[in-house]
Amino acid sequence: MSRSPLTLAALATSAIPGLEVTSVAMHTAGTTGDYDSAVVADDQNRHFIIRVPNSPTAYRHLEEELKSLSALSAGIRTRLPFQVPSEAGRAEFAGSAALIYTYIPGVLIDIADLSQTSPATASLGRALAALHTLPTGFVDDYGLPHEHPEVVRERSRTIIVRAEKTRLVPRALLDRWLAAIDDDGLWEFEPTVVHGELDDQAVLIEADEVSGVLNWGGLRISDPALDFSWLMHSAVLQAVDAVFDAYGSARGEGALKSLRRRATLYAELQVAKWLLHGVDGDDDKITQDAKHMLQDLADLVDGNYRLLLTDPVFEAERPTADAAAGSTDDFRAERGAGAAARPADRAGAAAQPNEPIVMTEPIEIVVEEETDEVVVAEVIEDGEIADGDDRSETDADEADGDGSPHSAANEENATIVDDDAPESSTARA
Repeated sequence: MSRSPLTLAALATSAIPGLEVTSVAMHTAGTTGDYDSAVVADDQNRHFIIRVPNSPTAYRHLEEELKSLSALSAGIRTRLPFQVPSEAGRAEFAGSAALIYTYIPGVLIDIADLSQTSPATASLGRALAALHTLPTGFVDDYGLPHEHPEVVRERSRTIIVRAEKTRLVPRALLDRWLAAIDDDGLWEFEPTVVHGELDDQAVLIEADEVSGVLNWGGLRISDPALDFSWLMHSAVLQAVDAVFDAYGSARGEGALKSLRRRATLYAELQVAKWLLHGVDGDDDKITQDAKHMLQDLADLVDGNYRLLLTDPVFEAERPTADAAAGSTDDFRAERGAGAAARPADRAGAAAQPNEPIVMTEPIEIVVEEETDEVVVAEVIEDGEIADGDDRSETDADEADGDGSPHSAANEENATIVDDDAPESSTARA
């Protein structure tokens, strides 16, 4: 049973001594039903968020978030271009606790509003770059997780193996994912500080800039690509490009090595995890939903060179620059919660006509004939006549009994490549 805003306001006053609440309203943005939340304002025009967990699991996650917020000291926060909430107080309540945070102004980011040129898109790239360049020592000091590349790799492999056992994942997707896992180069990254649970319910926007980031329960040292996965297959492709461009400009192009491909893999494995959630919970509705999402995903990535996870094995598989750039120009997310986007219709793409061949210099013609025993080759140049033959071309033509001009001269100048050829095997150029 959800708690009323007035009950939550009363809990806030008990958690913060001297707090005089002047208004209260339910807080629903970014909530998942795990908490009852409200926004309260006091007589000093300060605003706070109060949250009361509805389950032991939610309470544990809330405790993890508070530990992360404590690790983000004032000095660390000055390095970030956005605000991070702080704990303002807590109150024991019904065997659990009501926790109060400072309020950050802004609205939750709308992925559909992100475009290649929108200021919020570039701001998001810069915000992620600032987060990923934080010194890592404070994370270790607070005992938060520190994940090396092999740990992240094996965790992804486990998800794929479990999903394969359900026999509900398209074979093409499984092959794609396993090839990525086996690609050693893909997992050569430097672990950084990461948010770990970033999504569109955690990023606040105000005046076209990232104003705040919420939900810090997953703070740790790990793969920076984790913080991009929520954008892949969800935002417009050109907007994703712009986010990576801003990120690369802030951190250096070297930071982009394989980053996008791993982010794409993590996004796709979220759908696999949704499938496992349905199978493990024996929930046929979730299972069937995930099954359809996986098929949509398989259709999307099929032949889409912008979404490759590994390099083509054969050179013939490599796309031209035009093919790679045009393969997903119309790509746009079309999904429910967490679903993969549908592929753009590329059936109408027209082939480019062949360029005409322009002859700029005369070409010498090489006549070459090959048989089983002998290869005869001759280069005929304009005006050339066999040695010792001073007849004109007209006279020679009249003299040849078989009607073939230069038949004798051609035989004399023939080059026999196969020295072992029997004499009975005679060829003319």
